[in-house]
Amino acid sequence: MSGLLGLLDLGAGAMTAQNAGMAVASRNTANVNTEGYSRQRIILQSELGVPLVGGVRVEGPERLDDQLLALRERTSDSSRGQYSSLSVATADLEAAIAPSQGNMVQAIAALFGGLLDLASAPLDASLRTEMVSRANGTASSFVTASEAIASSRAQTNARVQSMAKEAERLAAQVAAANRAIAVDHDPVLADKRDQAARGLAELIGAQARIDSDGQMRITVGGGGMLVDGGRAAQVVGVPDSTTGDMHIELRDGNHVSDVTDNITGGKIGGELAFRNQTLTQAQSELDQLAYDMATQINAIHRNNAAPDGTTGVDLFDEPAQVAGAASAFRVNTQVANDPGRLAGATFGAGAGDNSGFLQLVALKDQAVAGGGTRTFVDQAINVLGNVGTAAASTRGAHELELARSEVLAGLRDSLSGVSLAEEAANLSQYQHASEAAVRFIGAVDDMLDFLITNL
Repeated sequence: MSGLLGLLDLGAGAMTAQNAGMAVASRNTANVNTEGYSRQRIILQSELGVPLVGGVRVEGPERLDDQLLALRERTSDSSRGQYSSLSVATADLEAAIAPSQGNMVQAIAALFGGLLDLASAPLDASLRTEMVSRANGTASSFVTASEAIASSRAQTNARVQSMAKEAERLAAQVAAANRAIAVDHDPVLADKRDQAARGLAELIGAQARIDSDGQMRITVGGGGMLVDGGRAAQVVGVPDSTTGDMHIELRDGNHVSDVTDNITGGKIGGELAFRNQTLTQAQSELDQLAYDMATQINAIHRNNAAPDGTTGVDLFDEPAQVAGAASAFRVNTQVANDPGRLAGATFGAGAGDNSGFLQLVALKDQAVAGGGTRTFVDQAINVLGNVGTAAASTRGAHELELARSEVLAGLRDSLSGVSLAEEAANLSQYQHASEAAVRFIGAVDDMLDFLITNL
């Protein structure tokens, strides 16, 4: 009797094991399209025979993953996020400061065209009015470009602050998953934790590792601890008191760490690089060009005379310094209100003299911008071209990172992805094994019934 009862236990264990296999195969099939789901499997281990034949023991379910591949994916996510934000931001800036019509290059060319026309008829009132209009157009093009850069900077800072809040939310998810996994090592919890970690990598360039205690720890920017087991730091965007630029701080209790300068990956890293490099360079080059134009043109204009013989009038407001010269670019009020104050004659040469205007026209072909290496038009092309080059470069880098991500996704699918054909085969295998266990139990039950009946 005890032997037959033992066989019943063996059959029941077999049914439990095969049913567990069917449950896992069904779960895999149900999640075939679930993002971030890793295929699961059970491990069947044979029991030691006591005294002759043992049963089966179920271990798992376990998720099929590869930590090295997961690390490569997070690294790719970081780079993809960085170039994603960079490519969008630079493309928007390019469109804002270099429109197809009315851009700075066209305005500067039109300014010198107006000077050339005026040189042919220096006393023509309509040409003088047109010349003031073109000077206003040139000044406006600089102001518009400078405002576009300032607006882009403000938008970048706003995005950084918003992304910091999202990073804090994802960090809290990882910490919550760590706490849950410490109690119940459910593969689904591990999937969700990995998804949140990938989100952090894409967002802030976070680096994650899983230690021997099974807990995921995440660092940011040169070692700043974002997630330490069940604890997550706050991620806070803090505006600089002087510039207003957003900084990123990690706050864990009383410990506050500014990690802004160390964040180089993820979307936040891309936004910071765009703000600190692309925008800063564009503004600096624009200000320098505005300063060079205003000072060089004024130096000639103020030394020449208007038709009434007056001298010493600037064509543009003289900039006090290079920084801010573009946003402050304006036509001198005296000239703007009275085109007759345009000075194009050598002092004492008479109202009809045009030598001053010819000197201004000659500036068009002189290398007096870009540190004495380019003309005004060429330097304007260079300023806008640098933004365009940055946009093209980051766009290409983003496309490369997208391709790399697709390759890694294919590798992950080959390891952790769900194959409906394979799961159907597993389901059929477990089902037939379960049916065999039922028949085995039935046979043992019949034997017990016969023995009980005939005792």
